[in-house]
Amino acid sequence: MVGNIPNFTKIDILRCFLKFSKNTGRQELARELELGEGTVRTILKSLKSKKLLEQTKKGHFLSRKGADALQHIYGCISAPKSIAMHKIYPDSKKVGVMIRNAPNLEELYRLRDIAVKNGADGAIILKFEGRLYAPEYEYEQDYKELERNFDLKNGDVLVISFSHEKRSAENGALAIAVDLNGDLKKFISEF
Repeated sequence: MVGNIPNFTKIDILRCFLKFSKNTGRQELARELELGEGTVRTILKSLKSKKLLEQTKKGHFLSRKGADALQHIYGCISAPKSIAMHKIYPDSKKVGVMIRNAPNLEELYRLRDIAVKNGADGAIILKFEGRLYAPEYEYEQDYKELERNFDLKNGDVLVISFSHEKRSAENGALAIAVDLNGDLKKFISEF
Protein backbone atom coordinates (compact mmCIF):
# COMPACT_ATOMS: atom_id res chain seq x y z
CA MET A 1 0.00 0.00 0.00
CA VAL A 2 1.29 3.44 -0.93
CA GLY A 3 1.31 6.19 1.73
CA ASN A 4 -0.20 9.61 1.33
CA ILE A 5 1.24 11.76 -1.41
CA PRO A 6 2.58 14.99 0.10
CA ASN A 7 0.61 18.09 -0.85
CA PHE A 8 3.56 20.43 -0.44
CA THR A 9 6.81 21.10 -2.27
CA LYS A 10 10.41 21.76 -1.29
CA ILE A 11 9.67 25.43 -1.93
CA ASP A 12 6.88 25.21 0.70
CA ILE A 13 9.51 23.88 3.14
CA LEU A 14 11.68 26.92 2.38
CA ARG A 15 8.66 29.24 2.77
CA CYS A 16 7.92 27.71 6.17
CA PHE A 17 11.54 27.94 7.33
CA LEU A 18 11.68 31.63 6.35
CA LYS A 19 8.76 32.33 8.72
CA PHE A 20 10.95 31.47 11.72
CA SER A 21 12.51 34.93 11.75
CA LYS A 22 9.85 35.50 14.41
CA ASN A 23 8.04 33.13 16.77
CA THR A 24 4.99 31.75 15.04
CA GLY A 25 2.52 29.08 16.12
CA ARG A 26 1.49 26.18 13.90
CA GLN A 27 -2.01 27.56 13.28
CA GLU A 28 -0.61 30.95 12.30
CA LEU A 29 1.96 29.24 10.05
CA ALA A 30 -0.79 27.24 8.36
CA ARG A 31 -2.79 30.41 7.71
CA GLU A 32 0.21 32.42 6.45
CA LEU A 33 1.46 29.59 4.24
CA GLU A 34 -2.04 28.73 2.95
CA LEU A 35 -1.47 25.09 3.91
CA GLY A 36 -3.35 22.73 6.20
CA GLU A 37 -2.22 22.21 9.80
CA GLY A 38 -1.35 18.56 9.11
CA THR A 39 0.83 19.62 6.18
CA VAL A 40 2.58 22.22 8.34
CA ARG A 41 3.11 19.58 11.04
CA THR A 42 4.81 17.35 8.44
CA ILE A 43 7.00 20.22 7.22
CA LEU A 44 7.99 21.08 10.80
CA LYS A 45 8.88 17.43 11.41
CA SER A 46 11.08 17.52 8.31
CA LEU A 47 12.84 20.71 9.46
CA LYS A 48 13.31 19.17 12.90
CA SER A 49 14.82 16.01 11.39
CA LYS A 50 17.49 18.21 9.73
CA LYS A 51 18.19 19.74 13.17
CA LEU A 52 17.07 23.19 11.99
CA LEU A 53 14.26 23.36 14.57
CA GLU A 54 13.84 22.22 18.13
CA GLN A 55 10.56 21.53 19.87
CA THR A 56 9.25 22.04 23.38
CA LYS A 57 5.75 21.95 24.79
CA LYS A 58 5.50 25.62 23.84
CA GLY A 59 6.18 24.90 20.18
CA HIS A 60 8.96 24.93 17.61
CA PHE A 61 11.90 27.33 17.53
CA LEU A 62 15.17 27.65 15.62
CA SER A 63 18.10 25.54 16.75
CA ARG A 64 21.58 27.08 16.64
CA LYS A 65 22.10 25.37 13.26
CA GLY A 66 18.72 26.68 12.09
CA ALA A 67 19.47 30.24 13.21
CA ASP A 68 22.77 30.17 11.31
CA ALA A 69 21.08 28.73 8.21
CA LEU A 70 18.29 31.31 8.31
CA GLN A 71 20.76 34.17 8.74
CA HIS A 72 22.75 32.85 5.76
CA ILE A 73 19.61 32.58 3.62
CA TYR A 74 18.59 36.14 4.50
CA GLY A 75 22.06 37.21 3.36
CA CYS A 76 21.16 35.80 -0.07
CA ILE A 77 17.51 36.87 -0.43
CA SER A 78 14.89 39.07 1.15
CA ALA A 79 11.82 37.71 2.83
CA PRO A 80 8.96 37.41 0.32
CA LYS A 81 6.88 40.60 0.42
CA SER A 82 3.41 41.29 -0.90
CA ILE A 83 3.60 43.97 -3.57
CA ALA A 84 0.89 46.51 -4.36
CA MET A 85 1.31 47.31 -8.07
CA HIS A 86 -2.20 48.15 -9.21
CA LYS A 87 -1.30 48.89 -12.84
CA ILE A 88 0.28 45.49 -13.46
CA TYR A 89 -1.98 42.44 -13.27
CA PRO A 90 -4.51 44.22 -11.05
CA ASP A 91 -6.52 41.09 -10.19
CA SER A 92 -3.49 39.06 -9.09
CA LYS A 93 -1.61 38.79 -5.83
CA LYS A 94 2.00 39.82 -6.33
CA VAL A 95 4.99 38.78 -4.23
CA GLY A 96 8.52 40.16 -4.52
CA VAL A 97 11.80 38.52 -3.55
CA MET A 98 15.13 40.29 -3.82
CA ILE A 99 18.16 38.14 -4.69
CA ARG A 100 21.60 39.47 -3.74
CA ASN A 101 24.40 39.48 -6.31
CA ALA A 102 22.45 37.45 -8.84
CA PRO A 103 24.41 36.15 -11.81
CA ASN A 104 23.98 37.59 -15.27
CA LEU A 105 20.42 37.14 -16.35
CA GLU A 106 20.16 35.10 -19.49
CA GLU A 107 17.13 33.33 -20.88
CA LEU A 108 14.62 35.20 -18.73
CA TYR A 109 11.84 33.16 -20.32
CA ARG A 110 13.35 30.09 -18.60
CA LEU A 111 13.13 31.81 -15.21
CA ARG A 112 9.52 32.80 -15.85
CA ASP A 113 8.81 29.19 -16.81
CA ILE A 114 10.20 28.12 -13.42
CA ALA A 115 7.71 30.44 -11.69
CA VAL A 116 4.85 28.98 -13.74
CA LYS A 117 5.95 25.38 -13.03
CA ASN A 118 5.76 26.27 -9.33
CA GLY A 119 2.19 27.54 -9.50
CA ALA A 120 2.53 31.22 -10.45
CA ASP A 121 0.81 32.75 -13.45
CA GLY A 122 4.06 34.51 -14.38
CA ALA A 123 6.91 36.67 -13.16
CA ILE A 124 8.56 40.02 -13.79
CA ILE A 125 12.33 40.00 -13.39
CA LEU A 126 14.10 43.30 -12.73
CA LYS A 127 17.80 44.10 -12.29
CA PHE A 128 19.24 46.86 -10.09
CA GLU A 129 22.17 48.92 -11.34
CA GLY A 130 21.65 52.32 -9.75
CA ARG A 131 17.96 51.88 -10.55
CA LEU A 132 15.56 49.04 -11.27
CA TYR A 133 15.05 48.16 -14.91
CA ALA A 134 13.73 45.28 -17.01
CA PRO A 135 16.83 43.85 -18.74
CA GLU A 136 14.94 42.54 -21.75
CA TYR A 137 12.93 45.66 -22.54
CA GLU A 138 14.07 49.01 -23.92
CA TYR A 139 11.26 51.20 -22.60
CA GLU A 140 11.56 53.09 -19.33
CA GLN A 141 9.30 52.29 -16.39
CA ASP A 142 9.16 53.96 -12.98
CA TYR A 143 9.97 51.42 -10.26
CA LYS A 144 10.71 53.95 -7.47
CA GLU A 145 8.01 52.46 -5.22
CA LEU A 146 9.62 49.02 -5.48
CA GLU A 147 13.06 50.51 -4.81
CA ARG A 148 11.74 51.99 -1.56
CA ASN A 149 10.35 48.61 -0.43
CA PHE A 150 13.59 46.66 -0.89
CA ASP A 151 17.18 47.29 0.21
CA LEU A 152 18.65 46.99 -3.28
CA LYS A 153 22.33 47.14 -4.20
CA ASN A 154 23.99 47.03 -7.62
CA GLY A 155 23.86 43.51 -9.03
CA ASP A 156 20.68 42.54 -7.16
CA VAL A 157 17.64 41.10 -8.90
CA LEU A 158 14.03 41.67 -7.90
CA VAL A 159 11.57 38.95 -8.88
CA ILE A 160 7.87 39.76 -8.76
CA SER A 161 5.71 36.71 -9.22
CA PHE A 162 1.95 36.91 -9.57
CA SER A 163 -0.98 34.55 -9.17
CA HIS A 164 -4.53 34.48 -7.84
CA GLU A 165 -3.18 32.77 -4.69
CA LYS A 166 -0.46 34.23 -2.46
CA ARG A 167 1.07 30.76 -1.94
CA SER A 168 1.53 30.26 -5.68
CA ALA A 169 3.00 33.74 -6.13
CA GLU A 170 5.48 33.13 -3.26
CA ASN A 171 6.38 29.70 -4.61
CA GLY A 172 7.05 31.15 -8.06
CA ALA A 173 9.29 33.95 -6.78
CA LEU A 174 11.21 31.67 -4.40
CA ALA A 175 11.66 29.01 -7.10
CA ILE A 176 13.41 31.59 -9.28
CA ALA A 177 15.55 32.65 -6.29
CA VAL A 178 16.54 29.01 -5.75
CA ASP A 179 17.48 28.67 -9.41
CA LEU A 180 19.66 31.81 -9.26
CA ASN A 181 21.36 31.06 -5.93
CA GLY A 182 23.50 27.97 -5.31
CA ASP A 183 23.20 28.19 -1.51
CA LEU A 184 19.40 28.09 -1.68
CA LYS A 185 19.56 25.24 -4.19
CA LYS A 186 21.77 23.29 -1.76
CA PHE A 187 19.43 24.06 1.17
CA ILE A 188 16.31 22.65 -0.49
CA SER A 189 18.13 19.71 -2.03
CA GLU A 190 18.52 18.32 1.51
CA PHE A 191 14.76 17.67 1.75
